[in-house]
Amino acid sequence: MVARHTLGSELTGISSPDPLKFAFAGKKSAHTRSGSIPVPAEHTQDVYRQLMDSPANPQPLAQSKRLAYIHIPFCRTHCSYCGFYQNTTKKDEIARYVDYLEREIRMSAQDAWTQEGLFQGVYFGGGTPTDLTPEQILRLGNAVRESLPLTNDVEMTFEGRFHGFDNDKVAACLDAGFNRFSLGAQSFNTTIRRRMSRIDSGEFLLERLDYFNSLNNAAVVIDLMFGLPGQTMDDWEQDLHTFLQSKAHGVDLYQLILLGSSRMKQSIEKGSMPEPPTSPERAEMFRMGVETLSAHKTGRLSVSHWGRDSRERNIYNHGVKSGAEIMPFGSGAGGNFSGHNAMSLRTLPTYYEALDAGKKPLMMMSKATGNKPLSGTMGSGFDRGWLEIAKLDHAGGEGMSEHCMPLFEAWQDNGLATIHHGILDLTLPGQFWNVTMHQAMINFLEQNPLDGQNTEKAA
Repeated sequence: MVARHTLGSELTGISSPDPLKFAFAGKKSAHTRSGSIPVPAEHTQDVYRQLMDSPANPQPLAQSKRLAYIHIPFCRTHCSYCGFYQNTTKKDEIARYVDYLEREIRMSAQDAWTQEGLFQGVYFGGGTPTDLTPEQILRLGNAVRESLPLTNDVEMTFEGRFHGFDNDKVAACLDAGFNRFSLGAQSFNTTIRRRMSRIDSGEFLLERLDYFNSLNNAAVVIDLMFGLPGQTMDDWEQDLHTFLQSKAHGVDLYQLILLGSSRMKQSIEKGSMPEPPTSPERAEMFRMGVETLSAHKTGRLSVSHWGRDSRERNIYNHGVKSGAEIMPFGSGAGGNFSGHNAMSLRTLPTYYEALDAGKKPLMMMSKATGNKPLSGTMGSGFDRGWLEIAKLDHAGGEGMSEHCMPLFEAWQDNGLATIHHGILDLTLPGQFWNVTMHQAMINFLEQNPLDGQNTEKAA
């Protein structure tokens, strides 16, 4: 067993009277990273074809979690906080892209891997899917429903911004089978929104939310961000109460993580945009979010996601965190399947060229070096905010729970978690630092393999 005193503070955090604010130096990423071995570029297509033609799913089909991600890489405006902008919205280019995207969906549907199991969630993301026309929305939605084997209760999410998402597009989404809208509000404060290059006012967002809710035909979920430049605690509190008054079915609370390539970070560095709240201030915003939503009896589905009734299920988002297989479609889409991570070609000409050659338009693939069942167990637990310790033995091998206990006990000592009845339960500080702690556990297992063996072997 690893001695607790040998664990560094980068894994355990530090002992602090206020661990919510000071357990770690600061959040560095919104996502965890684990090891993988790149597939040589010249072998990418051969490896992909082998996986698709001989899937050999190790799990019974009823237990296999599968998702599909469809990427729409176009935006009318480049949001100042975004570092993933790809293409400016152009009518003719989108029309051509939709032709190729439908071809990719229907081509992949012929693979044995695709047909061997059911997809529980489908997510149209971007970019800005709402830049599609109603006819294009209906066309792609029908292509998915006709080509992919879906569960009877599949969650089909259409992501977008409020601007340009008119009634005809909403109707097309519903006709195409979408039953969930994920809408990027970020904030209802018009001044803050304009600072992010968001076009519409907060009043317009509320008007559109009223319309979405009046249809009573899909789950309506919004994103809210805290830690935005110039955002005060009063601004944040008002956003939370505006959500509660809106009757939307769910909300995600996201902390702003400034990316080096974003215009927002560059503007802050130049002094042309206000400084964002500090990490301790963002921690207090998180506390306010949790306490406000809890006081209004809003059901908590994960550390960052809430649903007000049973209509919001959070299937896709939780599936991503808990190791579900994700088949990517579209330029710039990412996914993972059969123990491999993949990223599709990001430039449109190369994406079109690959499909013209009858190939999956992959830019790269890598073989994950982690134990997939263990990674999924960890991801699911940290996303929910609690981990069944005994499941580590089932997923990672006999003795895994005992092996990890020094780390868990250090977290408990530092106010980040409690251990009781076989559950590692993240405290409020632990929930705020959950990505940091999840990454710490990944690093711990890489540095301290169980029984001297490489526990990060491919599943």
